[in-house]
Parts: sequence; structure tokens; C-alpha cells
Amino acid sequence: MTDDEQKKFDLAVRELASSSGNWYAQFQESRAEMQRQHPEGFDVVRVGEHAWQQLTPIQRARALPELFIAFYMRVYEQERLEQLNAAADEGKTYLEADDEHWLQEALIGINVTDPDAVANGVLASCLQNVLNELDLLRHRLAMAKGDQGGDQ
Repeated sequence: MTDDEQKKFDLAVRELASSSGNWYAQFQESRAEMQRQHPEGFDVVRVGEHAWQQLTPIQRARALPELFIAFYMRVYEQERLEQLNAAADEGKTYLEADDEHWLQEALIGINVTDPDAVANGVLASCLQNVLNELDLLRHRLAMAKGDQGGDQ
């Protein structure tokens, strides 16, 4: 990104942050009010509706792009989840045969309990967390397969 492009991007982010400040503040205030009035729970749509009603027409116009972005992100996340589920149903993995080996090798001789320990520019604790998560996923998959096998 060129300096000029970076300046334009920074300006756009600042404008979005300043224009959305009213929407964010009103949303948070409405949420807090709903939580006080209904500690047992409430319809989250009412939070947004209440916050939206408190905004002036100009504030609404400035907040609308944020709502579009939020909806777009929600659709994107849903589509991504569907892709991941389809890949899981096919038994697909994103790991290559030696990925786990390289992660483990990167941690050799490193104290992963040291919060500042780094392996190849990455926090060692993060790499260890990924390896632990892989083990957990394998365990859960084995249990799920065992549950399915027992029902047949």
C-alpha cells in the first residue's frame, strides 16, 4: 500500500469511527438498559430497534453502512461455516502430512510456559496451543465416530 493509499485508508477508518460513535454508544446504552429491565433475558433485536429509534436521521444515515457491513460479515461467516462443514463431511483436512511435525520441531528446546518465548517469530505458547487444539479435535472426532459406531 502506498503512503497516499494508507492516508486515505486511515482517513476512512477515522471517519467511520467518528460517524459510528453515536450508533455504538446508543447501542451499548440500549443493551445496558435492556439488561437492567430484563435480567432474565430479552430479545436482542429489541436492543437494536431501541438504539436505532434514539438516533437522529443524520446519525441513522451515518450508521447504516455499519449495519450493511455487519450483515455482510454475518453472511460471509455463515457461508464459511457451511464450507467448513462440507469439507468436514468429506473428511477433508487443511493440514499437510508434515505440518504437525514442523510445529513440534519448532518447539524443541523452547520453554512453552515462558510467556515471552518465541519460535521462528511466533509465540511458542501459541504454537503449543495449536498442537493442543489438534489433539483435542482428534479426541473429539474419535469420540464422535465411536458414538456413531455404537448406534449402528
